Amino acid sequence: MKLQKTKPTISITVSGVKLNVIRVGTTPKLKDSSNIHLENERIRVAHSHFTYEVFFITKGKLEIVTERGSAIYERKIVIIPPRIAHYTIPEGDGCYCLLFSFENATDRNVKGIGDFLNEGIFETDLSDDIEYFIGAIVRRNDQNTSKSEKDSELLAALIFSDIIAKLMPDKSSKALNRGEAKYIGAIETYINDNFCERVKLSDIANLVSLSTRHASRIIEREYGCSLSQLVIRKKLASAQMLLKNTDMKIGEIASRVNLGSENYFYTLFKKNFGMSPLKYRMQYRNTKK
Repeated sequence: MKLQKTKPTISITVSGVKLNVIRVGTTPKLKDSSNIHLENERIRVAHSHFTYEVFFITKGKLEIVTERGSAIYERKIVIIPPRIAHYTIPEGDGCYCLLFSFENATDRNVKGIGDFLNEGIFETDLSDDIEYFIGAIVRRNDQNTSKSEKDSELLAALIFSDIIAKLMPDKSSKALNRGEAKYIGAIETYINDNFCERVKLSDIANLVSLSTRHASRIIEREYGCSLSQLVIRKKLASAQMLLKNTDMKIGEIASRVNLGSENYFYTLFKKNFGMSPLKYRMQYRNTKK
């Protein structure tokens, strides 16, 4: 598809983070080199943004060139922070691009994510779900109807809920020292095995032979949230899988993952993903069709 002259903006909230997303489309082939010149056999570029630029490489490869050098990415999600001069050379037609910015830059979580992203180019693996969602949002971009606008908003929420979830723990894990890192495997395994039950900080502390205060600090540094918030995050992720892959009723899913009443589950899910559980299920199945 061709780049649109007007770039529609979507406002979404995922995991409590407000984002403005600009739909751009496929990454264009490099044709005009007027902004590029060679100096001592190094490529210097003048192309940069005031927003974050995120690439989804579904097929082929994407080469990103900056003043520090170049790198080739394949089947990745790559985020370039603002004001990094660069240009891109896609190989094939399977590379898509979105721009996004944070609505509330002073929020503590937003500032933490922004500080982490601003350290340099960020990359992570592309999942099958995100590959399908980004393809669907590009198709909706061509339709230009009220329904396609609503679909694009829901698809963007699905895409960025996954990206923000990746950024939150990755950012905090850099602050973890080597002595504490050895406890993470045991803590992670225990929480994954027991998150549908009542997970107590004292049980985790006993498991790794630490004080509750020390165990709590490790969890907050590794995951960027408290134990209770982490358990809720695990429960919601499990609920997402049940919504996508089963025909269980909403109340049954709330009970299965132990998230209280159906009304509480509904409110919590919508707050974190920007849509109701039923709309999430319908959106996922419609895009799969």
